[in-house]
This record gives sequence, structure tokens and C-alpha cells, in this order.
Amino acid sequence: MIDQKPAWGFALLDRDDNHPWSMWPADRDGLMALLAMLQEMERLTWREVRDQMTGGHRRRGPKHKSIPVDHIIPEAQARLAELDLDDFPELFRFRHGNKGRLWGVFVGGHHVFYPVWWDPEHKVCPSKDK
Repeated sequence: MIDQKPAWGFALLDRDDNHPWSMWPADRDGLMALLAMLQEMERLTWREVRDQMTGGHRRRGPKHKSIPVDHIIPEAQARLAELDLDDFPELFRFRHGNKGRLWGVFVGGHHVFYPVWWDPEHKVCPSKDK
């Protein structure tokens, strides 16, 4: 998987926007920016995606990474159960900009990423210092 290029599947999108962490862009510019990020990522291998770093000297870390499900907010964990996605031990998230996070899971050959939520305000797994 690590040397393959990302591929996308959209069958698992949570289109219920009743949650502040599942707000898909309603405007064309927001949607196009998100799609441009996906286009940029699919030019890389998964190794290159995971090797991207963010932050300064004190808070340097992976820009895109896997997060254990038990680290996300309880409301999001409950929503995964409602969506019948609670058998995944971790979610992968892409960071887009300062706050935006695209959350999803790997299915099948493990190089296909299925987005589930667009979290524009960084609510699914808030930073520990907030």
C-alpha cells in the first residue's frame, strides 16, 4: 500500500450535515478547494502523503495521519456506529489548511481511502492544548 498512489471511494460519505464535524462545503469554492487537495494527494504515493510534516520546531508532526477511534469525540464515535463503521479501529485524516480535516477509512486493498466527514472546524479530534 505504502508505495501505491491514493485512490478514492465515495460510498461511505456521511451526508447528514446535522453535526458540526460533518459539514461538506455548500459553496463551489469550498468544494473545489477540497477536490484540489485530493487531486494533489493522488499525485503522491501513500509514503509521500504520510511523510508530509506540519508545525514549527516545538509542534512538528505528521500533516496527515491515522487516529485511533477512541481518541475522537464520543459523538463522532456514536455516529460511526450509526453508519455501521464502528468496526474500524482507526480513522485516517487529511489536514487541509489550519483547521480543516478530511476523515475517512481504508477499505479493500488499503490504498483506497473512503472519506466519511469533512470537519472544517477541527471538532472530531480537537488538539489537546485547546
